[in-house]
Amino acid sequence: MANTPGGGAIVVGVEDRSGRLLGAALDAEWLRRRVYEYVGVAPAVAERAVQGIRILVLYIAQASEPIEDVSGRIRWRTGGHCTPVDRAEWWLSRQLYAGYDQMAVATRRTVADVAPGAVVAARRYLASWAGERGTPADSDDVSGQSPGELLTALGALYPDGRLSGAGALMFCPSDRTYIALSVLDVEGGELLAAPRDLAGLSLLEQIEWADGRLDTLNTSLRVNADPGFARSSVRKLPPGAVREAVLNGVVHRDWMQHDPVEVTWVDEDSALQVVSPGGFTGGVTAANVLTQRHARYPALADLCRALHLVEKQGLGVDRMYRDMVVLGHRPPLIIEEPGPRVRTRLVGGPPVVPVVNLMSTVRPEPRQRDVRVALIVHTLLHQPFITANRLTGILQREIPEVEEALDTAADCLTGSEPLLVRYKDVWTLSWDAVSAARRRTDYEELHRRGVLTYVRPDTNVAATIAGDWLADHDRYTSGDHATLTGLTYTGARGQLERLEQAGLLIRGPGSGRSAHFIAGPALA
Repeated sequence: MANTPGGGAIVVGVEDRSGRLLGAALDAEWLRRRVYEYVGVAPAVAERAVQGIRILVLYIAQASEPIEDVSGRIRWRTGGHCTPVDRAEWWLSRQLYAGYDQMAVATRRTVADVAPGAVVAARRYLASWAGERGTPADSDDVSGQSPGELLTALGALYPDGRLSGAGALMFCPSDRTYIALSVLDVEGGELLAAPRDLAGLSLLEQIEWADGRLDTLNTSLRVNADPGFARSSVRKLPPGAVREAVLNGVVHRDWMQHDPVEVTWVDEDSALQVVSPGGFTGGVTAANVLTQRHARYPALADLCRALHLVEKQGLGVDRMYRDMVVLGHRPPLIIEEPGPRVRTRLVGGPPVVPVVNLMSTVRPEPRQRDVRVALIVHTLLHQPFITANRLTGILQREIPEVEEALDTAADCLTGSEPLLVRYKDVWTLSWDAVSAARRRTDYEELHRRGVLTYVRPDTNVAATIAGDWLADHDRYTSGDHATLTGLTYTGARGQLERLEQAGLLIRGPGSGRSAHFIAGPALA
């Protein structure tokens, strides 16, 4: 079925020859997982009752590449039979369906099937976007268009009067809940609010409901930051990151599966978790989600962009990262899990004031919105130095692009002083940047928040710094330690000597300017 254009469905619990109902006792989730384990296809499995007898229906989407069965063969459906096909023929057939998107297919639904509440929600989202631009809502004919004109302008209604698959999904009443939102007090704790049954609402109405509910849960916190920071309060989580996490889970999920997108708000942790049915597609992985773009259903993604629900040009994940790290929060966790499914987790809470202080001083000001600069600064607030090699995984870019990002950050200023400085073959935060971060905050408080722990470090942190340096270099000097930690030369030498006494470092040959340390047995 996956090899066949358009995919297909398999009914379990019916005798093949006679069509007699036999019933199916298999667990639906177990069956889906077993199919995935054997052939790498995760079908949607729906339970149905026919004449009171339980059967299972497996819905299989068309695959983007040939799928082998357990015997290593490639087969597809020809009429009512499975027949062998070689790879060359499969790819020739695939060319006829290049760019196929089931969400772009015209359905039997028309404007008459559209939920009035979905049209109202669309107008509200469009009016809100127009208001953010500082233009009246009716400047884009949001309020004056008929439902048909509005849907046509959005690309959801075709000239023949039929809704696209994306349009029908977004605007027509549904028979199930698409977004299951739960509220917990703590992880694994008390359920404060169970998922609401949203069957009967269109997808757009369910999105608007979840949007409003999360906006209520995501309360404001006061910020005791530098006067240069424009906001006196921020939400527990950046609202843009919250919306992007939920909408990414909805737009890019596998719509062949019937499970809802599971959204969980953990109140005490100021955390949001979104679990989306279906794995990564189009070459996207957890290691490149920041830079790789792909839409499983381009027509649905485009409709969401037309409604201004998500960012244009696929920049939403970049901004999710940026919005989190500029407030001192950890970058988003976006990983694929067995099922398959994609889990996104955001953890917020009170902003880390030193990070807010520093980011608000970055000049030119547009660089405060550069996700590369934000991630470099975030890294250097937690590590004493970086190299291009160390940044490849963090920025999810290759060496030439990482070096370009480092040059961009090095051209930035904090106030009127450089943001980064070069030391030997590494980059560090300038001491002016460190001063901007610690404004009105002592180092004990900084270290408690996990920021700049390498400045005036204790012995354990000093050992970590030495180990990190010696992982990339063959020697470590008192001058290196003083530069990275802000200690005096005498203080740096004394700390390294204590590490030597603990067996973490060994004094290398040479004295004076040639004096240095190498990794000891306890450090190695």
